[in-house]
Amino acid sequence: MILRSLKIFLFIQLLLIQVVVFAQDNQVNTDPNRDSRDDIFSAQSTEDHKLTILNGGLSSLQQRINLIEKAQKNIEVEYFIYHADETGRLLTHALIERAREGVKVRVLLDHFLIKDEIDPFIAHELIEAGVEVRFYNTVPIIRIFDFQYRNHRKLLSIDDKFAITGGRNIGNEYFDMSNDFNFIDRDIMVEGPIVKNMRKSFDAVWRSDPVKYVKRYKRPRKKDLRYRRSARSSGRLRNYNSYLSDLKRWKDRARNAFQFMKVTNSDIEFKRKVFTLTLPQLEVAPFGICNNISFTSDAPGMGRWARSEPFRKLRQDVFSRMRKVEQKLIIDSPYFILEKTTAQIINDLLDRNVSIDLLTNSLHSTDAIYVSSVFNDRISPWIKRGLRPVVYSGNIMPGYETLSQDVHLSRWGTHSKGVVFDEDSIMIGTFNFDPRSINYNTELAVFCDDNPDLASKMALNIQDRIDNGILLETAADVKKYEFTNVGLLKRLGYYLVKIPAALFDYML
Repeated sequence: MILRSLKIFLFIQLLLIQVVVFAQDNQVNTDPNRDSRDDIFSAQSTEDHKLTILNGGLSSLQQRINLIEKAQKNIEVEYFIYHADETGRLLTHALIERAREGVKVRVLLDHFLIKDEIDPFIAHELIEAGVEVRFYNTVPIIRIFDFQYRNHRKLLSIDDKFAITGGRNIGNEYFDMSNDFNFIDRDIMVEGPIVKNMRKSFDAVWRSDPVKYVKRYKRPRKKDLRYRRSARSSGRLRNYNSYLSDLKRWKDRARNAFQFMKVTNSDIEFKRKVFTLTLPQLEVAPFGICNNISFTSDAPGMGRWARSEPFRKLRQDVFSRMRKVEQKLIIDSPYFILEKTTAQIINDLLDRNVSIDLLTNSLHSTDAIYVSSVFNDRISPWIKRGLRPVVYSGNIMPGYETLSQDVHLSRWGTHSKGVVFDEDSIMIGTFNFDPRSINYNTELAVFCDDNPDLASKMALNIQDRIDNGILLETAADVKKYEFTNVGLLKRLGYYLVKIPAALFDYML
């Protein structure tokens, strides 16, 4: 997978440049974000809000299309990953159509994993169509310290009335469309006045210092200085050939961007298939009315200050709620690496005989083998203390409908990010239980408190997924199931990253 390869590449870079990280981490950092100290990144409401839990990928995609198509005033789109595949095309075409109808459309994307897909050439075409496009944290990887701070928020906001957030990025694998690997995920659709507050948090990120507009580079011209430097004939020929090569590359990228914007017959057929299959699914999506709702987001920024308490708002909220749990905690997270504070909270809960269930990935089902290596090395003591971890099997959920048999037979991994607190409160958002979400990524989550009905519906879905996983009841089970359905190449990669992943777990 592209995502997995890029993550491994980033991890290798981290190992090679740790000296630079430590040197820069000791520098004094100033706070460039004036919005980060007010309440713009958190809100709470006791008014009625309709919350719909979107467990199915295809139905979650269709719900996004439905909201976009009925937008009248403004659309805000914010994602960590946005692929230029069938799913990306479908959503992009819907956004362009609304922009041409006069709706204000803004798209904010983290720069790291999308820069080679939604590149400045596609951004140029989007702007020409009336869609504003900006990118979060465009610094090159050689600036490894600043490079770590990513915008991991995922948000679609419509007319200050509707919003969708959760684990899903934009790409086939997040919406049950990949023939190779798909994520089982979860989103929540919010309908009510707090959406306006969520949009205001988007505004603050949009105008923050790490956000830039990246302009496409100019079309090469034969008279450009770089093609006119040599006076010798051999040099002029070499420069001319370089000009032709650069011009061809520019034209290819411009042509690809234009084609991405163009609606084809296959796009129309794909949209029809999604609509037909998901119509009955949306009708039975679990929902409820929440009159104690809140949302929390981290403030954007780069530098040591961005890891401090005034700005890491979501981790404070998550930790506070975990400490208050009295009977049962259910954690649904694709990655589970406990740093010091989280480990202490889990310890305290187990000391108080709180029941803790965890659903996370197995080595077979994960897209990040280095996370799995750390998890497998460290989970045994927690099992002995009473934590009940379940690793996902990698198989499709029973009775789950897909567009094709190839998708049905693909490998599946969990990507959901949610918590059920004491069977009456829930969190759904972008927050993983790992050091990156706690210290580096800008994250977002929605909470609904004092609502046993919604909590029960979410817990039931998590239990269905747990039933499709492997319960690690003893330390021996960790070794017993470590390589279930895992091929030779993945095993080799697992052992290759095992030691460095353990050493630099605070960066995972």
